[in-house]
Amino acid sequence: MATDSRQRTTWGSRFRFAVRALGLMGLLACTVGGVLLGAEQRERLSEFAAPGRLEAVAQGAEGEFLRAATLAVLVGAGLAALTLVLELLSALLFGGFRRTAAGTSATLGTVAAVALLAFVNVYSFTHYRRIDCTRDQRFTLPAELQTELGKLRPNAPTTIVVLQMHNFGTLAPKRDSYTKAAEEKVTEKVRDLVDQFREFGPQFNVVVLDSEAFGYEDQVRQLTKDAPELKGAIDDAPENSIFFHANGRVQRLSFNEFMQLDKTASKEAPGAENLVLLPQGVDTFARRVLTVQERRPKVAVCVVHEFLSTAVAEGTEQYTVAGLKRALTDNGFDVVDVVLKKNWEDPTKEIEPAAYTLDESKLERLEAEADSARDAVQGAKDDVKVLTQLRAALDTVLRQPVRDRVDFYNQLGQGARVREWTELIAAFRRWTGGPQITAESEAELQGLVRSGLAVQLKRSEEQVREAEAEQREAEGKVKAAQADERTVQDRRIADVKAKLTRLVSDVDLLIVPRHTLVNVSIRNGVPPAIHQLDKKQVEVVKEFMKAGKPVLACMGSLASRTGPPAEGDGFDRLLRDRGVELKRDTVLFDAERKALASARAGGQIGGGGPTTIPPLVFAEGAPAGSSAAPNPIAAALRHSGRTVEQKLDIKLFSPRPVYLADGWQDKLKFAGEFVFTAPAGWNEEKPFPTSDQAGRVTYIPRYDPTPADDPKRNTRAEERKGSFPIGVAVESKIPAAWVNEDYEREQGAAALLSPLDGTFAAGLSVAAAALDRPTQRTVVFGSGHLFSGPRLEPPQERLLLHSVNWLTGREDRLPKADVPAWKYPRVELSERNRALWRSGALIGLPLIAAYAGLFAMMRRRTR
Repeated sequence: MATDSRQRTTWGSRFRFAVRALGLMGLLACTVGGVLLGAEQRERLSEFAAPGRLEAVAQGAEGEFLRAATLAVLVGAGLAALTLVLELLSALLFGGFRRTAAGTSATLGTVAAVALLAFVNVYSFTHYRRIDCTRDQRFTLPAELQTELGKLRPNAPTTIVVLQMHNFGTLAPKRDSYTKAAEEKVTEKVRDLVDQFREFGPQFNVVVLDSEAFGYEDQVRQLTKDAPELKGAIDDAPENSIFFHANGRVQRLSFNEFMQLDKTASKEAPGAENLVLLPQGVDTFARRVLTVQERRPKVAVCVVHEFLSTAVAEGTEQYTVAGLKRALTDNGFDVVDVVLKKNWEDPTKEIEPAAYTLDESKLERLEAEADSARDAVQGAKDDVKVLTQLRAALDTVLRQPVRDRVDFYNQLGQGARVREWTELIAAFRRWTGGPQITAESEAELQGLVRSGLAVQLKRSEEQVREAEAEQREAEGKVKAAQADERTVQDRRIADVKAKLTRLVSDVDLLIVPRHTLVNVSIRNGVPPAIHQLDKKQVEVVKEFMKAGKPVLACMGSLASRTGPPAEGDGFDRLLRDRGVELKRDTVLFDAERKALASARAGGQIGGGGPTTIPPLVFAEGAPAGSSAAPNPIAAALRHSGRTVEQKLDIKLFSPRPVYLADGWQDKLKFAGEFVFTAPAGWNEEKPFPTSDQAGRVTYIPRYDPTPADDPKRNTRAEERKGSFPIGVAVESKIPAAWVNEDYEREQGAAALLSPLDGTFAAGLSVAAAALDRPTQRTVVFGSGHLFSGPRLEPPQERLLLHSVNWLTGREDRLPKADVPAWKYPRVELSERNRALWRSGALIGLPLIAAYAGLFAMMRRRTR
């Protein structure tokens, strides 16, 4: 019979069990109370707590909760301490007994094992190794970048904010399974990457924000309480973004710029769709951190009027380029305005060339408004003075003979101050038309005069008060603007060339938008002649380009409503020297012609309203017969379009054809012409309809092929139907004539002699190649309103950013497609595959665990 190995139950064993149970209960109570106190302490220290909340903690339910947690800690700690004392006494008094010794040894071993386990876990949090399992280590910061990042100053930390808005790109308006899966994977990789920055120490402050999480607003408020620029960037973010903030500067990187979704490649295999992402490199991410504290590229927007600048003015939103500034500022550029003409507000002065900052232009406008307000006040006071004199003289006139009273009425009726009194004038005409004056007619007229004088005097006094209030407001604005001494002093500089040179001396990119014709159907736009630059201003732009600095020109149509197209200016000739040929005609589409025809049927011009036109076409490769590479801007736009599995649609009314000059394609490494209109259009020199004096429409633009005997036939000036280039990019050395003024004359002589002797021309080519000339980049679009408006549409913003990044040499920010794709498990599974995956998770893993356990048990039994 087997021996019973169970311990005999005695009062001592019962006591030891009770003591240990109380000790475990005390440890549990102490732990729970400690957690509750810690949570309450964090709440008390948090700045998210509402004002007055902490004062109320000691009262009411929260006070009871705090006291209960404290009591739990104290009682639990007491019970645990009592148990420990009793165990120690038991070990000392009964340690000689074998069973007690074995129990004590087992207890100590268990405690040591638990302590070792806890120590290993705590140690692992600070001593670990991150392993990148990809073959090319694409998610690990390169060693040289880690060295550079480690050199950043801890006393000026960089804040990295990961903002999850659950919007994976503005190009995809609808969220689907691909964008959802891409957002989850990219968010995971972004978090892994920012964890690497945490390891650098106090140089970086990493914050992750989720717009759908509770307390999001409080987190943003706490994070940005001393950084309004970061607050504005977060509020304006259109999609999931990463922000880098340091020294008052903010740069934004969208999730798509870190890892781009390629939806086109994801759907290439029907029935076996994969989630395909194109990593843009961790270098791009790290470089943003390194450059956030460096000088941002500076962009100058050159316009002729303040209302065409980046400042939004009420009623002129469609003409402003505020959206352009917003897009560039969000992506790491500083944008300033340069106003090139003045005296717009003063009709007594002729419009003159200028070189104003936006503050200077505003100051001039405010001063003109203040002068106008003072004139209005003086005019209203003059009205009051005249009316007061008339009222005072009325009683005196009534005592004069009738003939003198008639003269007074005549003067009063014909005076400029009382022309608005229609009743008085009508009555006066009835009275003076009669053969004689009657008492009734004169009494009627006197009553009208008195009431009219009283009404007009009251109105004029009100106008004086209103005009004085406007004057005070205008003068206050002028005084506030004059508080900037730099603005006041700069306005005194009369040398336009010297001042403009100084304004663009530290500028990295010049943008020249010439907003002209927008839509012939609704007849809105700006006269082209307004944009023409002075010779000195053109010289400054030329010097800017001679230094190798880039220029982005948005050249609107030259069409005029009253005659032939306007002539170009010196800036057009500069672009021609850079190989850009600007035409004087305008591209119209069949849809616009139909709208104009509808307006004609209605007997009016401009009633066609908005029309639907085809989108622009971006070049996909090099021109036929050329070995040049694809255009980098067009290639970047195509790669961006793969995110939404479609081309980026940009619709543009009334563009101006822009060609690459003959022979220039051979000088370029890539395709120069990269933006084209759709084939459903033609070029027209007279795009505006006309009408006679009666308002009848007499001319509607339509496609009329150029006759065969016309000299324009088979030239670029020929009126034809088809696709027209409206975007050109050039990268080449500046013209030799810009460096050597004699070269242009010699080149002209060589052109005349080349049929007889080509030696001179060949020598000039060799001499031009030997000249030290910088390489300069230029992009020209045949539209002045391509980037107009208070906010740009996503395709417009992509075109702008890709163009500007290429112009300023930041090709690393253009989307890359020549990198190995990163494919993830399928986002769309068949029912069979879905069942297999679920079965593996629910049944397979437990089976493996059970098999391993049984195998271990059988192994022990065989020992």
